[in-house]
Amino acid sequence: MNHYWEKRISVIAIIYFVIGIIFAIIFTFFYHWPTLSLFSLRFYEVAVTWPFQMFGLISDFQYYGWAGKTLSVM
Repeated sequence: MNHYWEKRISVIAIIYFVIGIIFAIIFTFFYHWPTLSLFSLRFYEVAVTWPFQMFGLISDFQYYGWAGKTLSVM
């Protein structure tokens, strides 16, 4: 029974992280981050905290639309 829960938690964690990576890529394109920022710590911070970042992205998308918004990476 132990292996069942370990496997289930591992699958949930992998799905969470994959959704986070996809969200972080969309985040970098919307905010016009440089290409090398995909290897930065900030990119992975967005990938891990994507449920919280989603609120800001949605409100900025409603305000700025498809043009996006420029933010500094630093």
